[in-house]
Amino acid sequence: MEASRIQGIPQPADRKERLLDKAAMMIKARKLFKDVSDLPTIPVIVSRVIRLLDDHESNPDEVADLILSDQVLAARVIRVVNSPLYMPGSKITSVKRALLYLGFRSVREMILTSYFVDGFKAPEQPFDMNIFWMHSFSVGSMSRRIAAMVGYNDTELAYMVGIIHDIGKVFFGHYLREEYGEMLAHINYTRSTTYDAELEYFGTTHSEVGLCLAQRWNFPPVYSDVISHHHTSELAIEDPLLTAIVALADFFCLAYTISDSVAQATKPDRSEEYAWNLLKQHSRHPLPDNLGDFFFMLSDEYVEVFREVNQLFNTMTTA
Repeated sequence: MEASRIQGIPQPADRKERLLDKAAMMIKARKLFKDVSDLPTIPVIVSRVIRLLDDHESNPDEVADLILSDQVLAARVIRVVNSPLYMPGSKITSVKRALLYLGFRSVREMILTSYFVDGFKAPEQPFDMNIFWMHSFSVGSMSRRIAAMVGYNDTELAYMVGIIHDIGKVFFGHYLREEYGEMLAHINYTRSTTYDAELEYFGTTHSEVGLCLAQRWNFPPVYSDVISHHHTSELAIEDPLLTAIVALADFFCLAYTISDSVAQATKPDRSEEYAWNLLKQHSRHPLPDNLGDFFFMLSDEYVEVFREVNQLFNTMTTA
């Protein structure tokens, strides 16, 4: 569903100018990557498992055998399936049983998410990683709920891309720790967002840097597009509706939940307004009349989201 084919949603008058700006920001992001030689990678065995899990016709025995060839990966799957997040009726000790209990898609998401959490571990970060992950998991959970509200056909995809939408911030904190820390200190207790501050300090943002990471890790195009455009939803190409869902979930979680300088928002901008208009047009179910009422409706969901995120966070960061 290319953006140019979306009927009835007016495109920004300065779209061409914004695309040129985005191209310049990507050039800056790629220059940052050229200076980094030790980017974390997803282990080969994990990539093979994920490819099998993507194939709905894969044999569970084949997938289980591949997982068992990596003791760390097998232990991680067993630990997570027996966590309070999934609460099986009795303890599961078999990888195959875990696959059948959780389903291929859930195991795939768990593996990707946990390895992503591990990939950028460092002794110090210029921001509170607990707040960062709580925000990321909150956006994933809220994206899944918004997707269900509007009748989007893949709520689990919305969940996964919601979790990883901010991976570029971790790159900044890991490889440009001092500079990023100075930037965050400068905007702390102000109404400036990290997105605007990143653009001012680095000439690029976590969206473009995140896209570079997603491409390095061979993420599917739709993942990469959401990561790249969750602050510029009007420029999304692969799946504009999915990008709109994540953009609104991100803004809601920034504005309505615990935040600090690495996770804060001001008022809805043109990206959120565009996302809201797109959501209203393509929703299969009735939505409130305006964005403010929609966010108020989402606030009723947050108690359950907070409970779910706490369980997910504790499981993923200890597994």
